[in-house]
Amino acid sequence: MQRFNIWYRAKMTIVRRAGRLIPVILAIGLLAGCAAGGAARLEPPPEPAAADPAVAKKAFHEAMSLARDGRMAAAAPFYRQAAENDHAEAQYVLATMYKTGRGLRRDPALAAEWYGRSAEAGYPLAQFTMGNIYMKGDGVPRNVPMAVNLYSQAAEQGHAQAQYNLGVYYYRAGTAADYRKAEQWFIRAARQDEPSSQNALGRMYASPHAGIRLDRVRAYAWFSLAAANGSTDAQAELNKLKAKLSAAERASARSLARRLADETGQ
Repeated sequence: MQRFNIWYRAKMTIVRRAGRLIPVILAIGLLAGCAAGGAARLEPPPEPAAADPAVAKKAFHEAMSLARDGRMAAAAPFYRQAAENDHAEAQYVLATMYKTGRGLRRDPALAAEWYGRSAEAGYPLAQFTMGNIYMKGDGVPRNVPMAVNLYSQAAEQGHAQAQYNLGVYYYRAGTAADYRKAEQWFIRAARQDEPSSQNALGRMYASPHAGIRLDRVRAYAWFSLAAANGSTDAQAELNKLKAKLSAAERASARSLARRLADETGQ
């Protein structure tokens, strides 16, 4: 026993000298002391080290299992371990936990940092979210060109909301407005059954816009799809437009709406 005590004191001296005692205690506390529903406290991201995909996959699986049971605080260290090993989805989830305060102490700056790392890894949800953060200046200086760039990255990967946001940007860009680009992005999102884009296309075709052919039949068709998806604005526009179309035009519009619905899978 005496030799054990001498050995233990010597080991603790080495650990203290290396500056590792506090991190060791914190790590043990995080893994063993996170109760369900509580908020764990994680330190800021370290400098990136060599990633281990196997470690990332195992940690993410464990985190998801805990999260499904509602144990977000217990899941946090595992999300963190996966995130540190370059798991893009784990980085996104960890960022969202910091943003919402669910399972972790709320920290918008750390949320933005982890969203940024996930976006750099090519995860479209993170690219879209970071686009929103830069567009609004939410915890970072507002940067519209950066937001548009991030929306574009997510949109090219098929993210419908990013496609819609790009359409809105080009539609509302003041003197730099480009209705043709807005139309193209709205169409890509609308074909994924995104109702706001369907409604936006209806508005573009229902009234004059530079470079866009006025087409009230097509407008009626897109309003129909948006209304079927629950858009009350589209339903109101549909009712107003209905009186301006002949019976033959309304029949043509309904036929077009059915074809568009088949294309979108609606």
